[in-house]
Amino acid sequence: MNLFLDTEWADAEGTQLVSLALVSEDGEHVFYAERDPLPSNPTQFVRDVVYPLLDRANKALDDCLFTTRLRQFLSRFEAPLVIYDVTTDVDLLKRALTGFDLTDAEVARSGPIPNTHTAEISENGMIKMMIEDWFDSHSDARLMRHHARVDAQAFRMAWLAANDKIEPDWSRTWKVHRKGRDRS
Repeated sequence: MNLFLDTEWADAEGTQLVSLALVSEDGEHVFYAERDPLPSNPTQFVRDVVYPLLDRANKALDDCLFTTRLRQFLSRFEAPLVIYDVTTDVDLLKRALTGFDLTDAEVARSGPIPNTHTAEISENGMIKMMIEDWFDSHSDARLMRHHARVDAQAFRMAWLAANDKIEPDWSRTWKVHRKGRDRS
């Protein structure tokens, strides 16, 4: 099962996780969680753009519950492949899976770390352009850009389009690429 990852983080270095989302290739399985408490000293961009988009309520989890639920979600799949486009995303996923700064006892209560594989596709310019196409043609998603779940969904749609699994009428990039293929 392919899962598409996106995270939001609070600091310029990308070490303080704010939220994490995983969306399955078929769109049927979604994990989304936010840390509670949130990092207290975010960048101005995060304070002004990311924090106002957060769901909070039952998605705001302390680190122990965050790790537990993330492990439970990933354990549903046999060796899932987590696809990411920014190294910081997978670094923060690993940090969440290993229990942040929890005690050994708290980490042990979170259950076993599932067997998970990862793949980076950061050099795929077509996917990056199709992500932009997705946001350009979906105003509701554009308004929520920098929400990890929304960004993971855009990443999923761009990957599906770039891999010819869907015909994305919303993608200018795909239309140009298709025209070029049809001419050859």
